[in-house]
Amino acid sequence: MNSVTAYSFASLAWLSTQALPLIIWPSFISSMLTTVDIQRGHHIPVNAVEQYFARSLGFSQLAAGLLIVVLSGALPLTSLVDTPAETVSPYADAVVLVSMLYHASNCFYAYMRYTGSGGQIGYLLGSLGSGVMATFALWIMLFANDKGHISRRTGADKRTSGFPFRNSEADKRNLGKPKDL
Repeated sequence: MNSVTAYSFASLAWLSTQALPLIIWPSFISSMLTTVDIQRGHHIPVNAVEQYFARSLGFSQLAAGLLIVVLSGALPLTSLVDTPAETVSPYADAVVLVSMLYHASNCFYAYMRYTGSGGQIGYLLGSLGSGVMATFALWIMLFANDKGHISRRTGADKRTSGFPFRNSEADKRNLGKPKDL
């Protein structure tokens, strides 16, 4: 299992964890995130519009999670007989980027709601979960590129450069050789 596959299934799991309570029990989620009138001791009742929007958000999160899994190449869209096992989805990088932006914006929004609401724990948990997923996606974009460019002759990665530190040992070995233009 490569890192993009692991990320796509982790993203589906996180979005499903958020979606299922919204679909099954929207009044519970709404009551967790609303303020309580302590003097009267009751919550504001959840109306039909709030239930509709909560369930719609839950179904949308499930759909987004499934799209991430399918478009990242974790689930092949063609038969396994026709395609080699090493093929990578052409949409994997785009899916990771878009889902990273989604998780990062969710993290930011939930944290702003957490600080503005006086510290409701539901917002903090949402911010932490989305932050972990955004960080995982950023790590994949930076370091987990499966398209390695390893030289057959030297075994070195061809994508590296001398910035900001130069490889003086390699420069010493290549002093007498003409540079390729």
